[in-house]
Amino acid sequence: MDVTVLCDAVAVFPEPIDEALPGWTPTHAEWTAEVMPGNVQGSGWWLHFHSYLLTGEAGVVLVDAGIGPAGGEAATWLGVSGRLPALLAKVGVQESDIDTVVLTHVHLDHVGWSAEGERPRFTNAEYVVQRDEIEHVRGGTTYERMIRPIVEAGQLRVVDGETALPGMRLLPTPGHTPGHQSVVTERAVLGGDVWVHPAQARWPELTYVYERDPARAITSRREVLAVAAASGIPIAAAHPHAALSGDVRPLSTPTAGVEVCPPYRL
Repeated sequence: MDVTVLCDAVAVFPEPIDEALPGWTPTHAEWTAEVMPGNVQGSGWWLHFHSYLLTGEAGVVLVDAGIGPAGGEAATWLGVSGRLPALLAKVGVQESDIDTVVLTHVHLDHVGWSAEGERPRFTNAEYVVQRDEIEHVRGGTTYERMIRPIVEAGQLRVVDGETALPGMRLLPTPGHTPGHQSVVTERAVLGGDVWVHPAQARWPELTYVYERDPARAITSRREVLAVAAASGIPIAAAHPHAALSGDVRPLSTPTAGVEVCPPYRL
C-alpha cells in the first residue's frame, strides 16, 4: 500500500521541553537541531500533527485523525486548527472513500476529525481501536465526543493485541497509553506517539511526562526500532517533522524552520 503523509497542523508544544521530557539535556538539544531541525523552536519544540493515508488494492485507510477543526478540544489547546479534509481532497480522496480509520490511541490530537457532532465523520469507515485503549478512555470527554458517536453508529471495531488487516498489521505498543498501537506496512511503521519527540528515537529511555507507563513506553520504542531495523523500513510517528530510519537517520534531508508540508508519499 502507498503511504501518504498528511500534516494536519504544526504548533508549539505549550509546555517547556525540559518539563515535558524529564532528563532533557543540551546533548538532546544539539542532536535534534542537527537531525530534525523542523522540530526545534528556540528552547522549545514544534509538534507536527501527521495522519497517514494508505491506499492500494486493500482499500483506503486513514491512520489517526488529527487535531480537528477550530473550536475542538485539540485546536483550543494548541491555538491552531487542522486542515485534514482539505488535504484529503487535495490527493483526490473523499471522506466517504475511506474504508478504515485506525486510531493509534484516543488522545484529542489523534481523533479530532473522527466525529462531527453526533455522527462519525467518515461515514463508510470501520474505526479500529485496541480494547485496552477503549477501556482506558471510556467515559472521558474525548471518548464522549469522538468515540461514542462511532459506537452508536455501529462503526467501531475493537481488537485485542496484534491484528492482521489487509496490507498491514497492528502492533500493540503500550506505554504512552495502555492500548497504544502502531501500524506496520511494507513501506513504513506508523508509530503514533511511540515517541512524541524525535530525540526519544535516539534515546528510547528519554521519557515523556504524560506517558501512562514510562517503563513500557521505553520497551515499545525499542521494539519499534527493532522492527524498522530488521525490515529496512522507516518509522513515521505523528509528531516528528520527518520519518526516521531504524538507525534514527532522517528519511529526507532535514530543513531548518517549520513547514506545514503538502501531502507527500513515503
